[in-house]
Amino acid sequence: MKVLVLDTSAFVMGINPSAFDLPTYSVMSVLDELIPNSLPHTRFGTSRDSGHLTVKKPTSFSMKTVEETSSRVGDVGVLSRADIEVLALALDLKNNDQSPAIVSDDYAIQNVSETLGIEHASLATFGISQKFDWTYYCPACFRRYTTEDAGQPCRVCGTPLKRKVVRKGKVTRKIGRS
Repeated sequence: MKVLVLDTSAFVMGINPSAFDLPTYSVMSVLDELIPNSLPHTRFGTSRDSGHLTVKKPTSFSMKTVEETSSRVGDVGVLSRADIEVLALALDLKNNDQSPAIVSDDYAIQNVSETLGIEHASLATFGISQKFDWTYYCPACFRRYTTEDAGQPCRVCGTPLKRKVVRKGKVTRKIGRS
């Protein structure tokens, strides 16, 4: 059964879960990212309260899988808690024989969903055209770091770390791709 999993950007871009004939899901941390009393915040709450949006907490197993996967591809430093939970919820649904599609304009979510074998769709952007694996490095002294060091300064010279693509791959899970 096809289901939609909505990220924060889906609500910001105007997605209304009650407009779909498909089951829609999200996580509470998405609501936390929405500005209180804004239209997207109200849309989330109204959809949840009317039963058009199911809000679920992902399993710890899927959370761990997503964290490991995002670390492996180098997106761990750019995913929010809500992003990780959205991916984990989609993985839970996939493991329960459903066919989830994550609706998000976040390139890091799309990149990790490709690795997890989960379909994704974007709204306001074209979405990713290639899947990337990233590495972290110091732009001053050129030392390489692991993804666990994301967000930290260089241990040698103190310069903020940057990331760069180390491997590109073909996108296969994008909905609506040619």
